[in-house]
Amino acid sequence: MKKDKSKKWDHSVGKEIRQGMKEVIKEHGFGYWFREVFWPHYGKLSIVLVIVLIVAIILTVEAANKPRYDFHMVVAMDDPIAYADTAELREVVQKAVGDVNGDGQILMDVQVINLADQENLEVNQQRLQLAFAQPEYTLYILDEQYSATYCHREYFDPIADYGFTPDVDEPRRMNVSEVPVLWRMGQNIPEEQQFYACICDWTVDGKGDQKLTDAAVRALNAILEAE
Repeated sequence: MKKDKSKKWDHSVGKEIRQGMKEVIKEHGFGYWFREVFWPHYGKLSIVLVIVLIVAIILTVEAANKPRYDFHMVVAMDDPIAYADTAELREVVQKAVGDVNGDGQILMDVQVINLADQENLEVNQQRLQLAFAQPEYTLYILDEQYSATYCHREYFDPIADYGFTPDVDEPRRMNVSEVPVLWRMGQNIPEEQQFYACICDWTVDGKGDQKLTDAAVRALNAILEAE
């Protein structure tokens, strides 16, 4: 059914409404008009519009203040490890990856997950699973148990594809236990514990960013070369 274009808004109607509003306010005051005219007819709509406006402002502010990370990586193990323990590792990686997104600063998101913390075990396991599901996370440092559990899956790719020497038992991981910067990171961890590096390349599935994959390769090279 075609719209009847001959029916146009009669501007005189709007003029009459505004004039009527002015007369009511003049005779009874603004408070009367607000309580008896405006609020009964437009109160609910006004509340909805205010809520929508507040939500829009909050989302805009959060988006503006949200950090734009250049690189995302995970350090996870079934041993006591704290964020402070990874300070040297983070410094090495930060220098290697550089300003990936070109915003003039270098910000890194390093998820340090202590899976030996029984009080927060479920939360930490969820954090690890969440990282596996996000294409931003491209480099993982895992212990023996968790690398054996996850590195053989589709999350990761054969590490030799990126120029690294694979573990003899699992081609998707590299043993980095003897690397100085990682050895120092694990001084509070049992000596027999092994560390493994894995690269998750989401560009294979068409979902990732090649810059992040390249940054993971640079980061791992820098870790191996750090004194």
